[in-house]
Parts: sequence; structure tokens; C-alpha cells
Amino acid sequence: LLPRRPSDEERSRRFRSRSPRASSLSVAPSLDAREALLADFARLFWEAPDATPPAPPWAGRRAEHVKRFRERLVCQAESAAALDSDDEGLADKLVASCGSNPSKDIVVRWQRFTFFEDLARMSDVLFRGPVNPRHADDIDFRLHGAWRRLRSATPGLEEFAASLAARTADYRVSAVRVAMMLETERPPHAQLLDGGFMHPDARTLASLLSLRCEKDDVEELLEMYRLVCQRLEGCACAWCSKIFDESSSAGLFDGADALVFPATVPKIFVPQCGHAIHTLCFGSQIVPDRASGPRGLCRCCGLPYAWTSIDVDPMVNAFCLLFGPYVDRRAQEMAAVGEVSHAAVVGIAEACECFAMELGRLLSAASAWTLLSKRHDFAEPEVMELLGASVLRLLAPPEPGVESSLAARRLLLQSGTTVIGPEDRPDDGCGDGCNVEGSVCSGISEEEAEHRRHLTEVFLADSDSDPDPEPSPEF
Repeated sequence: LLPRRPSDEERSRRFRSRSPRASSLSVAPSLDAREALLADFARLFWEAPDATPPAPPWAGRRAEHVKRFRERLVCQAESAAALDSDDEGLADKLVASCGSNPSKDIVVRWQRFTFFEDLARMSDVLFRGPVNPRHADDIDFRLHGAWRRLRSATPGLEEFAASLAARTADYRVSAVRVAMMLETERPPHAQLLDGGFMHPDARTLASLLSLRCEKDDVEELLEMYRLVCQRLEGCACAWCSKIFDESSSAGLFDGADALVFPATVPKIFVPQCGHAIHTLCFGSQIVPDRASGPRGLCRCCGLPYAWTSIDVDPMVNAFCLLFGPYVDRRAQEMAAVGEVSHAAVVGIAEACECFAMELGRLLSAASAWTLLSKRHDFAEPEVMELLGASVLRLLAPPEPGVESSLAARRLLLQSGTTVIGPEDRPDDGCGDGCNVEGSVCSGISEEEAEHRRHLTEVFLADSDSDPDPEPSPEF
């Protein structure tokens, strides 16, 4: 008897099961494969710049090589989360395989995604120069989309998060390892390049260390921050004009006691212009009442800070660590008196707005407040809910043709003016002292009650009044 000839569907299924894509997803990247990619990373970092004509860091032959390398990394990260028509029933298998422990398929996918995402985010430093702050928006969007797809295919992740983190730890890319590799493994041909290609500068090292992970040793991190200070030798802080030194500028602030999750904050930030600033000085800049100069511009050279996505998370942690205690104190004071302080609401909203402006709008003011309220450990959570609603109402985008509510409230507050709008009146009763339930009491008619629901009252301050200003936070 002759063997039965396989159908077209069976041949197609067999072809898919033996495809390189399917086999590559069945295993995590090996140590040799990871080392080879790290070697390519270093080779691109030391690749000579375009000779003629001189091209900016984001254009030219060298930049094109960097973009191709980064595209490879992003595609690999996306493939780890791919749940398309070629993977028939894969989503159902992954969901069904998630019990008390993650399945092998889930672990392998997270291992692949973890390594390629880390390396893709570090690839910004390969341009070796100032780049557009939003040049990698599409990359961030694709990586976040891949993370969401992989997360949705991993139900009950919270139950075995610790186990999954332990199995993916070896696949994290050590920022210290990459920084030391770029620092020490300088190829011979680099001696023929100009001075700018001698060693990684302070901006490059600081950017890499912003992506540090649990794989990085604390002592090694401190050594790298000392190296950042050495790169800044002789330079002064753009705000306080004090010289950077290892004793005061190299190291990390520990936010374990103030933040909801463990996080560390570097003592200095280095923008693309190279004029570094102490973290505490950056916190002083965002205080609304201080004349600190144009928002979002370096106070030394006047150029935009041009922070990128690499800088956002450590700067948000710094904002929460520095500004969180002030908000916590104000919330406790409000809890003691039993009412929300409108002056404090305006001050907090303005601080969030200033922080967003210093970041070049990479983050909205409302997002800054949301992250602060979630990351800091507050003593009065119930008051924080009321305070948060008031702050977000001020930070909401104004309607077309309408002045910003934050600017209007600040102007009225400074002049000692009081505004009572419909939202400030109780829903039941006609006002203070009314003991009658419902929207209408015996003292006013239905027509008057309807009129009051749409009435905003403005009470001007006396000419000799001197309202106490809202105290500014001290860092």
C-alpha cells in the first residue's frame, strides 16, 4: 500500500511548525547570542562618524546603521509577544497554561522580550550626540504595545510575578556592564577619531545608568556615578554654580521610605547640552514662586534640556521623592482643619505644571500628579482623593477660547479674591445654614433655586487685606 498523501492543510501546518520563526520563539536567546548582540552594540558605538559632509547625530550613514540595529531589536521584542494568525490557538494555550506557576512558553516569551526591550531602550546612546526628544516615540509605542499584548496573554501575572522575575533576571541588560564595556573596550581605530570619540561622555553614562536594573550591583553603580563626576571635572551646576565632586554629587538618594515601591534617584542629571544639574537644584527650579528662568531651558546656555524617554522615569521618581513630602504635609494639615485649602491646590497644580514644562512636555502636568499620588506613600489617603480631584480639575485642558482655569485661579488667589461656583455649593439645601432637604426650601422659589445652580459669585478682597501666601516647598 502506498502512504497517504498529506493534504494541503497538513503540509501548511507542518511548514509553519518548522519555520525559523516558530523555532526561534521556542527558546530564549542563548548567552552566546546575547553576547554577540552586546558586541554589535559596542561596535556601533565606536563606528566612525560620517566624514564628508559632517552630518548631525540623527542623520547620515552612521545614524542609519544605528536605526537598523534598533529596528532588529524592536522586531525581536515584538515577536516575543506576537499572537497573530500564524499561531493558531496560541493565545488560548497560553491562557490555559497559566496556573499557579508560569508555563515554559510564557517564561520563554518574557525572557526574550526582557532582553530585547532593555537593549532597544539603551540604543539611544549609540547616536553619540543630541537628538530630538521625541525621535523614538514610535519605538516606545511599539515596545509598550508588545508589553501589553504579552501581559494580556499572561493572566494572573500578580500571582507568580516573583517567580517570573527570578526567571527573567539573567536576561536583564546590566547598565553598568554596558557602560564599562563602552568605557574599556575601545577599539584601536578609535585613536584616529576626533576627541569626541575618545570615551563615553557624562551624558552617555548618565543615560545608561538611568536604565539600571536589579542586576546592577550597588557598589558598581556608585563607581559609575563617580566616573560621571570625573567626566564633569571642573564643571559647575547650572543652578547653584557649585563644582561637581564625588563626595556630594556621586551617588543615589534612597526613596524606600517615601515611595510605594523601592526606587533610587541619582544625585545629578545631565541634559543633552552637557550642563549637569544637581537633583536638589532641579527640585528648586520647579517651585512655582521662584524666578528660575525660562522653563525647559538650560539655565547655563539657554538651550532646551531636550530630555528623552530615557530620562523620564528617574526624573519622575525624583519629583515624587522631593515634592511628595510637601504634599503629604499639606494633606495632613487639611485633615486637621477638615477642609481642602484652595491655595494649596493651586500651588500643587502649578508645581506639576512647572515640572511638565521642565521636561519639555514629555509628560503632562496631570500625568505628573497621577504618578505622584500613586508612587508616594501618603498618610491621609482619603484627603488625597479629595485633593487629587481638585488638582486634576485645575490641570484639565481648557476648552477652546476659554482661559486656563489654573491661570485664572492663581490670579484670583494672588489678589485675595474668593470665587464660589456651582460646584462649591451643597447639592441639598439653598446654602449654609439651610436645614431643609432638597433643592428648594421655603425661603426661595424654584426659579431662584434654578438661577443659583448656574450662578458664580465673586467676592473682592478689601483694599487693606493682606492674605497669607501659600508657603513654597523647600527641598
